[in-house]
Amino acid sequence: MDSTSNYSRKGNGGTSSSSVPATGNSFEQVVNRNRETEGKRRACLVEWLNSLVPNLGLPTNASYEDLRSCLIDGTVLCRMLNRLRPGLVNENSRSPSENVARFLAAMDALGLPKFDMSDLEKGSMKTVTDCLLTLKEKFMPNVMGDGITITSPTTKSGSQSSRFQLSPLSVDERRKVLSESKFQRALHSSVMAETSPSRMHHVGHKFHEVFQLKQGGYADLPAAKISEMMKPNSLDNAPTQSLLSVVNGILDESVERKNGEIPHRVSCLLRRVVQEIERRISTQAEHLRTQNNLFKAREEKYQSRIRVLETLASGTSEESELMMNHLLQIKNERTRMEAKKKTDDEDVNVIRLMKERDQSNLEISGLKQELDIAKKTYDLRCLQMETEAKGARAELEERIKELERLLAESRSKVKELQANSESKHQSNRAKLEERVKELERSLAESRNKVKELEASSESKYQFSKVELEGRIKELERLLADSRNEAKQLATNSESKYKSWSKKLRVYENSMDLQLGSLKELRLSSESMKREVLTAEHSYTVDFNHLGVKLQALADASENYHALLAENRKLFNEIQDLRGNIRVFCRIRPFLPGQKEKKTSVEHIGENGELVVADRSKPGKEGHRLFKFNKVYGSDATQAEVYADTQPLIRSVLDGYNVCICAYGQTGSGKTYTMTGPNQATKENWGVNYRALNDLFDISQCRKGSITYEIGVQMVEIYNEQSFVCLDLHTLGIMTHSQPNGLAVPDASMHPVESTSDVIKLMGIGFKNRAVSATALNERSSRSHSVVTVHVRGKDLKTGSALIGNLHLVDLAGSERVDRSEVTGDRLKEAQHINKSLSSLGDVIFALAQKSPHVPYRNSKLTQVLQSSLGGQAKTLMFVQLNPDASSFSESLSTLKFAERVAGVELGAAKSNKEGRDVRELMEQVASLKDTIAKKDGEIERLQLLDGHSEKRGTSSFRYESSQPSRVSRGGK
Repeated sequence: MDSTSNYSRKGNGGTSSSSVPATGNSFEQVVNRNRETEGKRRACLVEWLNSLVPNLGLPTNASYEDLRSCLIDGTVLCRMLNRLRPGLVNENSRSPSENVARFLAAMDALGLPKFDMSDLEKGSMKTVTDCLLTLKEKFMPNVMGDGITITSPTTKSGSQSSRFQLSPLSVDERRKVLSESKFQRALHSSVMAETSPSRMHHVGHKFHEVFQLKQGGYADLPAAKISEMMKPNSLDNAPTQSLLSVVNGILDESVERKNGEIPHRVSCLLRRVVQEIERRISTQAEHLRTQNNLFKAREEKYQSRIRVLETLASGTSEESELMMNHLLQIKNERTRMEAKKKTDDEDVNVIRLMKERDQSNLEISGLKQELDIAKKTYDLRCLQMETEAKGARAELEERIKELERLLAESRSKVKELQANSESKHQSNRAKLEERVKELERSLAESRNKVKELEASSESKYQFSKVELEGRIKELERLLADSRNEAKQLATNSESKYKSWSKKLRVYENSMDLQLGSLKELRLSSESMKREVLTAEHSYTVDFNHLGVKLQALADASENYHALLAENRKLFNEIQDLRGNIRVFCRIRPFLPGQKEKKTSVEHIGENGELVVADRSKPGKEGHRLFKFNKVYGSDATQAEVYADTQPLIRSVLDGYNVCICAYGQTGSGKTYTMTGPNQATKENWGVNYRALNDLFDISQCRKGSITYEIGVQMVEIYNEQSFVCLDLHTLGIMTHSQPNGLAVPDASMHPVESTSDVIKLMGIGFKNRAVSATALNERSSRSHSVVTVHVRGKDLKTGSALIGNLHLVDLAGSERVDRSEVTGDRLKEAQHINKSLSSLGDVIFALAQKSPHVPYRNSKLTQVLQSSLGGQAKTLMFVQLNPDASSFSESLSTLKFAERVAGVELGAAKSNKEGRDVRELMEQVASLKDTIAKKDGEIERLQLLDGHSEKRGTSSFRYESSQPSRVSRGGK
């Protein structure tokens, strides 16, 4: 049953996951289209207002609040109406409420829908926009987007009446034109579909009364009644039958009229009702398509479950026969191995096997019954869905046919209206021509009058005489003004002379005072000179005294630096004795193409201090201090990083175990630190190549006293399976320590003699490594890489052996799925990576707490690193840090993990030196353990067969061996 449920979840996962984003995308499209439509309507209104009122100055992208602040006093509204029809309203009122009231009264007089005063003050501006656009359509006719044209011809009496014409479009063209309005209302229709039936019945009955005519026709309805009927709330909640009755009533009234005219407000109501009916039809079609897709998905789901159940039912008989054969083989082997046991134990085992077989038969019968029940329910559900789908399709087809019939009738009526309008247009044209002729006659008469005026020269003479007399009077007035100004200037000059004489006396008095003060300053300056000489002598004595003290401070500072260096050396020695894991932190520089370069690194100290800051928190609250053995800035080179690592490489040749690993977020530079870039030169080599190069250099220097054999293993841990990168096959990992230090003994060992051999082997291994692109890193490592260098040395004088191991580990980066945007296989890889790194964190936490149980077996990664984390080895961890402020949370968790790692004490490292006798005994022990391991392998294969039989629901048999066991090797 477990396999069946897993299979069904995999089969249905794609359907469910794909349906959710599709719904989200359609929702966003509807919202975006609504916003675009509202923006276009608002921009059209602003452009029209700016053309009517030139000094208004509204921007094209003005918001609803800008419109509200511009229109709230009513002045612009009244001015706009007077531009369209001069003298319609009075603009002299200073009260904003009176201006708006006059505008609304004028809209009532024109028979157009209006808005409430509260809408303009603090309500929805959509009603105000609709009102103004309706006014624009009345005085400036244009073609609407859904195939309806509104015109306003002028009659004899000067009144304007609107006519409603439908363009002769086909049904397909009409659907195409109105598709945008259907999608814009899809969101509202989905919300209305979720309301309770009782509430819908109550609301529908209420709005049915709104559309119910008590007496008369639709042309006789007041503007307030039509405005209430055109409100979105009324149209959305009205029953479809009421909307259809409105359409039929308006069309019947237009046919009964002799001229076929429809008032403008009634034509607007008809257009809104037709749009609402079409929206409901499109919404119903969308719901039917959605239901059909859901039925298909459920049908595929049930079919996949039935196929799995049939496969299980057909395969149980064959598996039972195979398992019986396996059980017979196991029984024979067991009789040979346990010949000395009593016959009573054999009888007990046979009885237990028979019971387990009976139990498996019962489970098989239960599965068959569940299969029959599932088939029956599936058939019933399919029949029910087919009947529902057929009924819905038939109902939809009937509605579509009825609407097409109504549309054809309305088109025929519109054609009649067009014919009537053309005849009226011709009569109006004749009247206009007569009016033009009358204007031409009046123009000729006015020209004759002008000629008569030119002939009357005497009137011109009188006019020029009066003009000359007025000019003479003006010159006399200017002469009098100039004389008055001359007198005024004379009086001003006398007053200025008196004021200047007063200022002269004041300046003379001030000069006398300045001379007296200057004498006093001379006396005070002489006294200050004497004081300065005295102070200079005292300062000289003080400076000499300070110089003696500063010399003593300089000597003390030199001793301080020497003591500080000695303290660092002693601290490192204490760390070696304790066996603490050394932690070096390296900060990755910003990438060349990176746009935002906001760093979260606040300060890097010389003694391993690192301060990071959370930019979202102000002040000191977002600052965190960490202390490590060494912190490298973003400008540190590969050589500088390796310089502090180099002493550990010499320890490998002295017989110590050394582990160097890189940890950090994905894309933080772990592979760059451990390996270097692609096609790296010697300057850009990472720790791996530099360490192996130093191993060969030091071994060559010691070849006179010690001979070394160096071998390389390269293992990849991918999805909790270990692979050999050099020949691509899966491996098993030992659960207990080996005398030669091999955690993966089955991995191929390649002897190397020079750095070039190592570069070739590692190049092959890195090509086979799992690498793919994510949203955070184009070359994200999807596996853990472990390069193990085995060094075996022999002292030529004493014959003792030195065995050292160097583990170079490039861990896969921890990542958050929502940021890396991985799916499918990449998502599975990310889950395994995060699980193994979490297991590594559990091991580090247990070691830091000195827990008696350390969970090494939770992951293949921790099993490989067991000898480095829990053994007596020298361990160094590079913590890679991404300085980007957007990755602060990942960087903070990385630094916290590194802080826990730095507190782990492994104990003092010990050299693996062996004498001749010890080496021979160890070889004998190793051969004996190999023999035991072969026997264990046979027992493990039997246990694997037993485990597979239990997972498939068949009879199982377990064999527990008292011999030491190891984890079985998985197959690829």
